[in-house]
Amino acid sequence: MAYWHRMGIGAAAAAALVLGCESQAERQVQPAPAGCLTLLFASDNQGVLSSCGCPSNPSGGFAKRQTLIDKYRRVRPDVIVVDGGDLFPERPNAVKVKYLATALGRATYDAVALGDQEFGLGLEELRSLAGEHGLPFICANVRDEAGSLVFPPHVIREAGGRRIGIFAVTADQAYGFPPREWRKGLKVEPPLEAARREVKDLAGCDLVVALSHQPLPDTQELARSVPGIHVVVNGHGDAILRKPLSVGAALVVACGPVGREMGALTFSPGPDGPPARQGDAVASPAAAMQMIGLSERTVRDAPWVMDLYWQYVKKAKGEAPPDWALTPQPAAYEPADKCGACHEKEHKQWLSTRHARAYATIKRAGRHEDPECILCHTMGYGRRGGFFSMEETPALGAVTCQACHPVTSIHGNKVDKIEEKFKPGIFISGRLCISCHGLIQSPDFDYYAYRPKIAHGPREAQKK
Repeated sequence: MAYWHRMGIGAAAAAALVLGCESQAERQVQPAPAGCLTLLFASDNQGVLSSCGCPSNPSGGFAKRQTLIDKYRRVRPDVIVVDGGDLFPERPNAVKVKYLATALGRATYDAVALGDQEFGLGLEELRSLAGEHGLPFICANVRDEAGSLVFPPHVIREAGGRRIGIFAVTADQAYGFPPREWRKGLKVEPPLEAARREVKDLAGCDLVVALSHQPLPDTQELARSVPGIHVVVNGHGDAILRKPLSVGAALVVACGPVGREMGALTFSPGPDGPPARQGDAVASPAAAMQMIGLSERTVRDAPWVMDLYWQYVKKAKGEAPPDWALTPQPAAYEPADKCGACHEKEHKQWLSTRHARAYATIKRAGRHEDPECILCHTMGYGRRGGFFSMEETPALGAVTCQACHPVTSIHGNKVDKIEEKFKPGIFISGRLCISCHGLIQSPDFDYYAYRPKIAHGPREAQKK
């Protein structure tokens, strides 16, 4: 009940919210006929316990996902929950990982594929988390230096009198910009070879599910080349499949990037478990799929996950999260009015932008103590001389000039040989912007649409 008290809601009101005010998406979850099996699948959570609440990204997050999982489990007796990987943060944040692992353990998923971001934590840490929280990590094609699989290759669950076999494979490649290497000390077996072995081991199951943490074309090749798989969940890709793809004898499903969607695949009762087929099409209603957007307008945050989120914020307060390392660092951090002393027109125009009100944005959303929010809504947080608090460094409580122009107010002084080489405009690029306007924070970010909103003067003038 701690979450509701934090929001100023008493126990009676909280009970009314939970029982009588279901969200739009929850109301869409209806009981299924007896004997139906529901496979809930998601991926690419990116370490988000709760979406940030900013207008640019009100979607996704473990808390919204859990609300729907809890509802499915309340109204349907036979539910299997899987995750295609990248559930943990892109850049390891030890404090947040701890709370994510706690949430995942309490959520009791049936299987979680190990993605590149999980491996980025290090094998020792992964095993420690799995042991402490009972996390159902699986991976069939990654081995340690001794040649042993780093985690179990598969799990077998029973639901509705069926045996469901679930295995996972991960692509042998690094992702991200710059590419983040995760394979040090590991041996990655070709996914197709591992998948063929797993299908043989799971031959006695009524339903075989593959969690494929690789780009969608590779996932489709897996479905096409390995007979015996009934469902393939794509765990690393940009595509959101509103309807399952029929590839070979399998259904391929995908819920896209940054955890904004969750899918539900429901199998009607049948003697064989897998969906009935008619040539290359799925016979309805043997397998019906629903994709659910995890928007703040349609899905509430699960209160118990929000309790963990606020515990994380309290624990992490004052500790800067990992630096994205894409933003150039000036010799010293200065307030914007220092620049305004010489660049009066530019400073006045900056005051009219959202960058100048960046801290106020997270204050309104109630996220002004979350270090990951502070990092992008202030200047230099976590760096020497950068933002510390609104009490001690209020002038840096914004996205100031130095976010785009990594110079100090003396850059025009020819005596200053160190900063003489920096031209104020050379760092303004889409690559710089995505250090904060990334897929998680600004999933709809378009550099060419956003830049005119903060540019000093007509766009044509900025090109000169």
